[in-house]
Amino acid sequence: MKLSKLVISIKPSATLKLNELANKLKSEGKDIVHLGGGEPEFDIPESAQKEVIERLKTKRVRYTPTAGIKKLREEIVNYVSDIYNFKVDIDNIVVSTGAKQAIYNFLLSVLDPGDEVVIIAPYWVSYTEMVSMAYAHPVVVRPSQGLIPSINDIKRCISSNTKLIMINSPNNPTGLIWPNELIKDVIDLAEKNDIYVLFDSIYDQLIIDDFDYKNPFSFVDDIEKSNVVVVNGVSKAFSMTGFRIGFSIASKELSKAMTKIQAQVTSCPSELSQYGALGALREGKKFSKKLVDDLRIKRDILVDELSKIKKTRFIKPQATFYSFVDFSEYEKDSAKLSSTLIEKTGVVTVPGIEFGMEGYLRISFCSDVDSIKKGVSRIREFLDGGNL
Repeated sequence: MKLSKLVISIKPSATLKLNELANKLKSEGKDIVHLGGGEPEFDIPESAQKEVIERLKTKRVRYTPTAGIKKLREEIVNYVSDIYNFKVDIDNIVVSTGAKQAIYNFLLSVLDPGDEVVIIAPYWVSYTEMVSMAYAHPVVVRPSQGLIPSINDIKRCISSNTKLIMINSPNNPTGLIWPNELIKDVIDLAEKNDIYVLFDSIYDQLIIDDFDYKNPFSFVDDIEKSNVVVVNGVSKAFSMTGFRIGFSIASKELSKAMTKIQAQVTSCPSELSQYGALGALREGKKFSKKLVDDLRIKRDILVDELSKIKKTRFIKPQATFYSFVDFSEYEKDSAKLSSTLIEKTGVVTVPGIEFGMEGYLRISFCSDVDSIKKGVSRIREFLDGGNL
């Protein structure tokens, strides 16, 4: 039996693969500390639980409109107004089975074979593969300095074939936030060259430090005339990864196109999950603030523990629940180092090469405090004990 050239060319998701490995090792009775995860150790909002239970009591869980139930889309309109201070209409919203599907809906709606998509490293592991799955060409931009590019870094990669720039800020894996001026410059650059800009904003409600953050819509006057598309969801800010609900905010024309794509792929998101998301969004910032307060404590503990490792370099995360740590003075091959740490210390991290940056490991601080302390301590004892 022959597989398609496309599926053969696609790499498996590194983060999901590591999650499976960690769970497998734990099930075998091994003492594993998982610092490679991407979901908060936090209960879902009570309002989300209540909405799901009430819907189950009806004993009727059915198909919904492809773009999502009206109640949820209306609540997303309110949520967008609350968190972004920007007014949109229900027809600017498409609810999807996770933010990942929202991104893929968009890619299939705008990309043609041979189009180029500018992706800034370090990037979320799925971006390059998703672009390839849409038969377009990912063009990776590596910052000339540090972990955030300059506008000139991006300009150098723009060509006549560029159709899209993808931005993830706050960023996975770094936990860093792009400067407002850079966001504005990218939007201006895109508008002048008739290029789309996709903002994966799934972490923008998990900003830990006081930061003068301006969301992308701060630089948009009319969404119907804008090339800006924003994707968000309930997975991270509401600790609801298993519900698989994301949503896109775009012009009505583009939203209609994405709805058409979704109709042929998944028909619609789960009705139960949509009701859960409805409850969560009604709770809104009240829940996210509790989660951020918890993450701030864990972030500070992680930074303190990492500082004890002699030859690491890192920038204190400003948001999300990730840190991106330079271990190159110990081992430049991040995949080799990550594999060694799992084998020798039982600590799971994600290799930087999966995010397009060699020499780094992504270390999460969304697990419990004891795991954070234990995991980093094991890494320190192994590396500074001269065991490599």
